[in-house]
Amino acid sequence: MRMTLALAPLLLATPAAAQQAPAPQLPPEITDGRIADQLGNVAGALARALLDLPVGEVQAAIENRPVTAQDRGKTVRSISGMDERELQQDIRQGTEVAKAGTQAMVRSLPVITRALNEAGEQIGRAIANMPSPVYPKQ
Repeated sequence: MRMTLALAPLLLATPAAAQQAPAPQLPPEITDGRIADQLGNVAGALARALLDLPVGEVQAAIENRPVTAQDRGKTVRSISGMDERELQQDIRQGTEVAKAGTQAMVRSLPVITRALNEAGEQIGRAIANMPSPVYPKQ
């Protein structure tokens, strides 16, 4: 009985109800390419801040030795060897990948929606064919 009640919303997903519902769309905040560019700018600012983070004193403490003048000048950037041009290229590449992923998601959304509607219809048919728990057993 509980199983039937739990699956009742799926019964409402009939073909007529699915046809009346508008096709789902991703919010414009996700599909707008300008947002990806803005996120790329934010990622760049955060990456630069992280690269400029001083780590020499922490390294000296981990190695259990006194801090030297050289340690005080060490940053993530100096240890990693990443330069500004390389950072900008990585951010640009990541922004392009995010845009391509969003476009692929937008293209696949109708297919996913159709598949989910068909699955709902099949589950509804399967539930309709289940014997009723209140039907007398013989």
